[in-house]
Amino acid sequence: MSDKPTKAAAEKPRGFRDRLGAELLAERRMLETIRSVYESYGFDPLETPVIEFADALGKFLPDQDRPNEGVFAFRDDDEAWLSLRYDLTAPLARFVAENYDALPKPFRRYQVGQVFRNEKPGPGR
Repeated sequence: MSDKPTKAAAEKPRGFRDRLGAELLAERRMLETIRSVYESYGFDPLETPVIEFADALGKFLPDQDRPNEGVFAFRDDDEAWLSLRYDLTAPLARFVAENYDALPKPFRRYQVGQVFRNEKPGPGR
């Protein structure tokens, strides 16, 4: 048996993918068009963290038996459950709850961002 450390395999975790070149350039052009339309109607961009407290994510809360069911979840140094966001709605709800009094009414925003789901992707996803 060898004393050499084993090298980790060069592979992505399930649920993640690499993207390159033409796909990214086409996406950027599309998103720039969408942004310009939203902004022409008075919507402001919003960016929320990709990590939220798990209890803010609603139905996909980790529990004692299945802490990663539906989401990528982990505990922080204070033992609080944190999760990568699985959609943009729950972070929006948290943002509005935190900032309601300071937000203009009506609050018009648009948001673009990655989401992360710990599930087997179905056809077309």
